[in-house]
Formats: sequence, C-alpha cells, structure tokens
Amino acid sequence: MPDTAQRGAPPDQDALRVMSGLLSDATLLAARGTAAPQDIDTAMRLGAGHPVGPFELLATNGPEDLSGLALPAGSARSPGSAGDEIPTGSDISPTVAWTGPVGVVGTGHMAGGIVEAVARSGRAVRVLARTDEAGQRLRARLASSLGRAVSRGRLDEATRDTIAGRLSLTLDPSDLAVTDVVIEAVAEDLDVKAAVVSRLDAALPVSVPLATNTSSFRVSDLQPFIAGPRPVLALHFFNPAQVMKLVEVVVPDDVEDAEGLQAAATAWARGIGKTPIRCADSRGFVVNRLLIPFLNDAVRLHESGVPVEEVDALLVQGAGHPMGPLALIDLIGLDVTVAALESMAAVEDDPRLSPARTLHELVAAGRLGRKTGAGFHSYQEK
Repeated sequence: MPDTAQRGAPPDQDALRVMSGLLSDATLLAARGTAAPQDIDTAMRLGAGHPVGPFELLATNGPEDLSGLALPAGSARSPGSAGDEIPTGSDISPTVAWTGPVGVVGTGHMAGGIVEAVARSGRAVRVLARTDEAGQRLRARLASSLGRAVSRGRLDEATRDTIAGRLSLTLDPSDLAVTDVVIEAVAEDLDVKAAVVSRLDAALPVSVPLATNTSSFRVSDLQPFIAGPRPVLALHFFNPAQVMKLVEVVVPDDVEDAEGLQAAATAWARGIGKTPIRCADSRGFVVNRLLIPFLNDAVRLHESGVPVEEVDALLVQGAGHPMGPLALIDLIGLDVTVAALESMAAVEDDPRLSPARTLHELVAAGRLGRKTGAGFHSYQEK
C-alpha cells in the first residue's frame, strides 16, 4: 500500500490503475458531447470530492505514468483541448429571470436541503407535501439546521427567523402555479416520479417549468408523462443540497427554447450560490456516470483478494480522495449503488455497469451500508 499522499498530489500507479476506467469514461463523455472537459473536471471536484478532475489528472501525468492503462488514444491532454466545441454554460441572457418563489415537491432529506438552499438565497419556497405531518417534519428539520447555524455563530436569530419564514407548505399542487420553477425531489423511483410529474402537469399552467432532481434517470424518461409543450429539465443537486455547491443543469435539445431555459436555470443556480455545469440528457449525467462505475471497479478489486481496508486506503492515501470507494458505497447505500448501475446498464452496453457479485450478495444479506449498520464496513460500534 502507498505511503500517505498529500491531497492534490499526483496519484501513484496503483491508484491510477483503479481509476483507469473513470479516466476512460471521462474521455468518452467529452467525445460524445455529454459535457465539456472543464465541466467534467468541475463536476468531479465539487460533486465527488476528488482533489483534481480527470482531465486535470490526465494533463499532469506524463505518458510514462499512464503507460499500461486502458485509456483511449489522445486522452492525455489539457483540460480544454478535448471537445472545445461543447458549451460549458450559456452565454445567452435568459428571456425570463427566475427571481421569485420556487416550488419543491417532496419532504425528504434531499428536498429539505434544496428548500434550505433556496430559502437562504432570499427566495420564497412553496413545498408540496403528501401529508401535513410530512410537511411539518420538513419544517422542523429546517428549523433545526438553522438553529445549529445560529449556535455556531453563522447566523443571527433575526436572519434565522427570516429564512424560516420563507417556507410555506401546501397539499394542493395548484398552489405552486405562481412559481418560477417547480423541482420534484421525491424517491428515486421512475414510477413515483412519473406519477408526481403527471399530477403537476395537470395542475399547473403550461408556462411553469418542471425540473427533476433525478440522479439516475433522464429527463426524457419523464417527458412521456407531460402532456403539453412544457419546459422540462433536470436540476440535479447533491446531498446535502444546502452545503454541496454543484448543480448539474440538463435541458434536452428537443425542449422549446432549450437555450433560453438553460440560460435561466444556469443563472438561477448561480443566484442561489451554486456552481452549475451543463451536461447532456444521459443517465447518470456526469458525476454518477463516472463515479458509480468507478466504485464498482473498486468492488471488483476487493473481489480479486484485496482487503476492504486496503482498497479504501489505496484511493485515500494514493490519490487524495476524501473517502475510500467502499466506504463511499456504504454511505450512498449498496442498494442505491446497485440501482444506479442497473439504471445505466439498461441504456448502455458496458460490462463495467453490471453490478459486482459482492454488491448483490451484501444487499441480499441486508448489509446496505451505514443506514443498516453494516455494508463493506461495520458501523455497529460507531
């Protein structure tokens, strides 16, 4: 195992070999036009916590460092040299600026994080909850989070009260009609999301954009459940949404005034303090499409005989990652990881997207990660 490396130092050869699939995938995404190399690098730094992005990594390692890795020809280039024609954002001024109230559908942790991020930016948030009890639980979590900020000296009490006052709750989707955009943040289940989107489409004026916070489906997977020419997009936040800076902004090409919608969404994300990147409408977008197969590679390395602790140390100490890949799977959830891989495998023929055998075995045994107290690691005593 490698000696401890400083965060940001070039990865050693063992770590590079584990990351070869990720580096190859990054080059593939840029070549396909999924995202610009600069945005791919930003996504992996802010969304996955990697000290450097894949194109930055390729640019700072010489041919001798990359020899023996299964990388496409021409991969080792500067961050801006592959796919320069791919837009990194939108230079078009939005025809309609999103500066008013925002609708959020859902009351779970992701929805709550989005609510807090929006409310902190000065915008009103109207939350559509399934039940009054669920809505009140979300309100209590927001109050608790803001209360911690006060106790740490990051907010004063007057500001806390002002932010909390921007939240309103409803059980009626038509109450979201006067909002700039409605973001669904319900369970990562296509049937659940489709039902929510269909209900919103029937209740809201066709001018109100609908955004999904999906992490593993495409916007186009939800478009069949929208009857009219409504603006639809993905605004993919990362958990915890009130803290994480990255937002993947995804507008399908066939949406009416796609560039204007992209510009409005990009400007809005910046306005709430986030860093938006533009990417195409493909499953996994950028971060999950690169990160989840990489985690699967790490599981297969473990299956080859490398102990769990050594696999994690290899990437933490050898590449400066904030968390080992198997520990990260435990944090995400093994069942969630399997579902994400299967979702991507359904539309892309790549053996790296087939969940490793050990993932299936641990899920079958009820070892889903931190949420059950055990996954690759045990958390019972922790």
